[in-house]
Amino acid sequence: MKFTAAQIAGILEGEVEGDPEVEVSKLSKIEEGIPESLSFLSNPKYTQYIYTTKASAVIVDKNFKAENKISTTLIRVND
Repeated sequence: MKFTAAQIAGILEGEVEGDPEVEVSKLSKIEEGIPESLSFLSNPKYTQYIYTTKASAVIVDKNFKAENKISTTLIRVND
């Protein structure tokens, strides 16, 4: 089953930053992200992977501030 970032954001009451139509069909760890996967960033020790993950979408806290360019679509949610 595939979901768009916009659909996931709607379920989680979040906001999409990036492509709202990007589709995901599986889950992955942020450090092992692959295309069409959804991941999340909750532990600050994994922040470095947000810049290199291949996951199509990543769930992050609304207050997350990127220090470098991010190529994945972010779904910002309340913690």
